[in-house]
Amino acid sequence: MIDNADNEAVRDAALFAATNTGLFPQANTSLFRYVGIRGNAWEFIEKTLLTDTLPLSRATTLNDPFDTNPVIVNDVVTSDIFGFAEEMLRQQGQIFDLEKVVNEQGQRVSKKELEERATSLIHSLFKQRNEICHIASFTRRISSELQWSHYGDSYKGLAYHFVTRPSHNSGFKLARPVRYSLQRPIILLSEMMDHISTFQSGGGFTLRWLSFEQRCFLAKSMEWAYEEEQRIIKQGGISEISFQDRELVSIIVGPRFPQDHLERLKAILAKRQRPLKLFRAQSSPTSYAVEVDWHNNLFLS
Repeated sequence: MIDNADNEAVRDAALFAATNTGLFPQANTSLFRYVGIRGNAWEFIEKTLLTDTLPLSRATTLNDPFDTNPVIVNDVVTSDIFGFAEEMLRQQGQIFDLEKVVNEQGQRVSKKELEERATSLIHSLFKQRNEICHIASFTRRISSELQWSHYGDSYKGLAYHFVTRPSHNSGFKLARPVRYSLQRPIILLSEMMDHISTFQSGGGFTLRWLSFEQRCFLAKSMEWAYEEEQRIIKQGGISEISFQDRELVSIIVGPRFPQDHLERLKAILAKRQRPLKLFRAQSSPTSYAVEVDWHNNLFLS
């Protein structure tokens, strides 16, 4: 008989093995998340440090207008969409109800009009999916002057330093690398129809979603390759993730992080149950880079 401890060991072994396929991040990978000190940033910082949670951003608010916005190519004919609409109607009208396929006089609409309505609805479902999708972005680079400038509040912000432990109870088990390409990803309208159909029926949805996720949420232009980004993607309107307290190992403050901010940060760290190290990033004296003084723990000074 296998007890719970054995079950957890098997799960963790499977997760660790999955890192070799890219499904999960490698164990002990350093990921960083830049934070600007603007607006209600301190509220989020305190919550992250004391509750081991991270806020997620809605997919539609990302700073790159091409992000999560692949090219949608219509590869279907009228009969395909008409058949799709009929199938959805048979599935208890979960996607297409009678109001979508009859006119004001109660007469059946033409195939052409039905195609137009169906195509419009499929596009709207795609947009709705982005509205309920939330993303957390991380980078494998702490020495990037561009990221300290853009995301680290012009060097006045800070960065969380996480070390991944791909366990079944960690949000980092969902971390995936962003792939960079010269070609904007393409999604076929037929794929979207199949995706909706399998979502309703349950069959094959997971495999289709993995392919969908890669091209919709994990593809960016080569212009962004310097970020070396990893993402955590959550569907269903979930706006935060949890991590293990030991996965957050340190905080790095920027070269221009103000002294009064440093004292405020130390006061928050003093409340945290598991101690954190606190380091300062510095502008390199010899190159265009940002260096971290890993030997000087500011929290002890």
